[in-house]
Amino acid sequence: MRGLIAAIAGVAALALSIALCGAQGLVTNGDFSQVSGGDQGLPVGWTVAGADSAAYRVVNDDGHSGSLSLRYKVDQATASGAAAQSFACKPNTDYLVTAALKSDGTLLPVVQVAVPVNPPVKVLSLRSGGQKVWTVQTARFNSGTATQLEVRVYGDAALAEGKQAAAGVAGLDDVQVYEASKAPAEVSPGPAMTPPGPNIALKRPYTLTPAPNYSYCTEPGDKTQLTDGSYSVGYFWTQPTTVGWSSGGPARIRIDLGKIEPIAGLSFSTAAGVAGVTWPTSILVLVSDDGDKWTWVGDLVEKSLRFGTPPTDRYSQYRFFTDELEARGRYVELIVDSSPYCFVDEVEVYRGTADMLVKAPVGKVADSPTALFEQLRLRSAVLWRLTADLEQARKAIRESKRTAAEKDALLDRADRLAEEVRRLPSELPADLHCVLPLNDLHAEIYALNAPVLRAQGLSGLTVWGAKRWDPLLPTQGPELPLSAPALQLTMMRDETRAVALNVTNSTDRVVEAEVTVTGLGGPANPEWISVREVVFTDTRDRRPIAAALPQARKIDGGYETTVPSGMTRQVWLSVSTKGIAAGEYRGQVVISGAGQRTEVPLSIRVYPQQMPAQFTAAVGGWDYTNGNGSYDVRPSNLQILVDNLRAHGVNSPWANSGVMPQGATFDAAGNLTGTLDFSAWDTWVSRWPGAKNYCVFLSVDSKFSGEPMGTARFNKMVGDLFRAWVKHFDEQGLSPAKLVVLLVDEPHDNDQAKVIINWAKAVKAAAPEVVLFEDPTFRDPREADPELFAVSDILCPNLPMWWGAPKTFADFYWAQRESTKKLWFYSCSGPAKLLDPINYHRAQFWAGMANGAQGSFYWAFGDESNAAGSWRAYSQNRNQYSPLFIDATSVTDGKHMEAIREGAEDYEYFVMLRDRWAQLRREGVASPKLQAAERLLAAGPYRALKGVGAGSLGWLDSRDREEMDRVRVEFLEALQGL
Repeated sequence: MRGLIAAIAGVAALALSIALCGAQGLVTNGDFSQVSGGDQGLPVGWTVAGADSAAYRVVNDDGHSGSLSLRYKVDQATASGAAAQSFACKPNTDYLVTAALKSDGTLLPVVQVAVPVNPPVKVLSLRSGGQKVWTVQTARFNSGTATQLEVRVYGDAALAEGKQAAAGVAGLDDVQVYEASKAPAEVSPGPAMTPPGPNIALKRPYTLTPAPNYSYCTEPGDKTQLTDGSYSVGYFWTQPTTVGWSSGGPARIRIDLGKIEPIAGLSFSTAAGVAGVTWPTSILVLVSDDGDKWTWVGDLVEKSLRFGTPPTDRYSQYRFFTDELEARGRYVELIVDSSPYCFVDEVEVYRGTADMLVKAPVGKVADSPTALFEQLRLRSAVLWRLTADLEQARKAIRESKRTAAEKDALLDRADRLAEEVRRLPSELPADLHCVLPLNDLHAEIYALNAPVLRAQGLSGLTVWGAKRWDPLLPTQGPELPLSAPALQLTMMRDETRAVALNVTNSTDRVVEAEVTVTGLGGPANPEWISVREVVFTDTRDRRPIAAALPQARKIDGGYETTVPSGMTRQVWLSVSTKGIAAGEYRGQVVISGAGQRTEVPLSIRVYPQQMPAQFTAAVGGWDYTNGNGSYDVRPSNLQILVDNLRAHGVNSPWANSGVMPQGATFDAAGNLTGTLDFSAWDTWVSRWPGAKNYCVFLSVDSKFSGEPMGTARFNKMVGDLFRAWVKHFDEQGLSPAKLVVLLVDEPHDNDQAKVIINWAKAVKAAAPEVVLFEDPTFRDPREADPELFAVSDILCPNLPMWWGAPKTFADFYWAQRESTKKLWFYSCSGPAKLLDPINYHRAQFWAGMANGAQGSFYWAFGDESNAAGSWRAYSQNRNQYSPLFIDATSVTDGKHMEAIREGAEDYEYFVMLRDRWAQLRREGVASPKLQAAERLLAAGPYRALKGVGAGSLGWLDSRDREEMDRVRVEFLEALQGL
């Protein structure tokens, strides 16, 4: 089946109290007013599998438009299915799906449209945001070639993914599908896409630059599929009907219309939302009569904004569309800024009126479309951010408790700001930082939130408790009723942890808030407490985060942080107990501003146990701080980065092959004859004095200095080089066991395994002390050559792969660990700053506790996508991976890096308790406390990892992020008890 679904508008939540089923819809009994089997029965017209029928029942006590609704209720975790209904549809027609959803705060009900094939192919989903009141959601889609679809309702999002859902209650009501042109106006999420003329790109030829290269959808049909009139069915980037690029920079699509045509509009069908795939930042539209001179007539992403924006929190398909062009040309070129991936299945160009042929298109003229793209991409990203935040402000105003007249005045103010947004200049400062607000205009947009906050009962500066690891949005306010905040921290000596507060500004002006730490048995603002302000930054895929931790400005008497109007600022207090005696420390954090003064109690309990100077776990992240640096590490920031990493406990740095001894020459027998130069190695080691390990990625292949592997000469050459290297270790006073060598990165086939095996045998024969590290990525490691694992000293599987694999994957590595192999973990997912600091970064250490792993590594501390640094995310061409904020001359702490350090400290708690427990066992001690410690060591890591897995690594989801700290404190109390 070819060509099915193109979602045209994102989901819009509408707080409606109207009945949605009054107009003619395609779903029978969508309001669940018809019941079979009497009270608490099943809905007529819906199919519910027998085993699930008890979970789905019509109830008469909690409806949306009436008293009846469909309730999903289970008392224990279950893998129940769905209630479903098929309906006929017209092909190539726009439809609207709408539903009222209600959550208990745990279960998130879902309504899904699917193709009724085996297995069903999901079209789109409406998912509850966790609201405990009835909330209506709608979305528009196109049926493509389908003539039959199915609507499915699930009691929880986990069920829609074929997983087990928790116990709980959810409600669904007023589920309906309308032909978009006939839908009630009050349920429409935005203007319908009505092409202004026929599609003149249909069946026309085009060229693609660069050539598509995404393997799962690249095939010969790419040459015709973008203008064949068909839309892809199913998961977008795995379909052969889709054209895709990976890490190729902007994609250029040039369509030849055959002759000069009037052009009134255009659409671009794509998908994004998961797996690192993000929406295009811009789609520049250029036209040309002759293919030489080009005129830029607009940005399709910008022009599509009047139809809404696509969702950024889930997978969906979307068509960027405009009917506002007044242009002409034989050639139409789209330059799509969508990295690291770009996917498209159809482009349509709509014919305009004849008068467009007699006047030249209005816009910038250029000989080079590529040069024009570089100039305009930044503007497109900024315009998106301002428009999206302005739309969110309008929504908040409409839903606020202000009077109708006040709302109208605020909406008028929003309209005036929208006019200013539209006048955004085409050229913006190239070094624009993505710190929010981006500029004064953006600050005015955020300030629209101030009267909304006051309508909720806030005034001046409101100080409220922060769950420091939870995501925070710029205009997010506290949950009401407000409870008095208090800060508590339990830790041992010589470690670093943090607490945080949120400060919300509901005034109409910027407030410079003063922060003072008093009490604690000493002078105010003690040196062992560092005050940071959490800075909001935008990301390449336009999901704002609160992660950067620059130092707050030092002033007389304390610190100062800026809180813009309508925004929230998080204040992060980093507590270092180095040199601090054990005991209870009580004081206050005082926040002053806008004529207010708030005192927040601060309690720090320091236990007598002491964090060691170097962590037991190996901690690292492919920093490549040798030579002049790699990726975004360069001479101007290299030492700053090293110092920061060392301060965060990194004890196993990485270098690339540039640190290998240089100048080696060999005679015919393979004997080393040249004088070796160790200066590159020595310089790198001097940057990392006292490291636990010196890890080197050699990136070898089947030859060494021209000699094929496996020969006696090859073995002699490799052996002599490593003997000399080990000898140099002795001369430096280092143990050769500190040299950890990665020969081939992420081996996943047996040809690579063969290279590793040959090199490893040569190395070990000459220098058995050298530690060989491998990070295999075989999906089933049992298919790898067993000798690969036999020759490796350290095996470092990818942890998200481990979590997502069958149990046989873990069983295999557990067996390797039992056979004396060391087990480490690594992760290399991205973009890193959109990953959960707890579930992705900190949890890796807890996974080490649970699985006997002794090291934790991340790709990559210095990789910010080779852009101009972390602060210029709009210029990033691919995923970024650093947990820090890096630019050419500075390195700023980030929450993700703090989570790595805290994870390493958590691991140390576990080791200290485990070692103390083992010592007492050897001494023959038997006590209830010892037995309790044994149970805690066994169960604690699994408690901390509850809910953590390959599918829970995104930061923007709602979840409990406090359990690791709860278990950590239990470790500390148990240790104290022993």
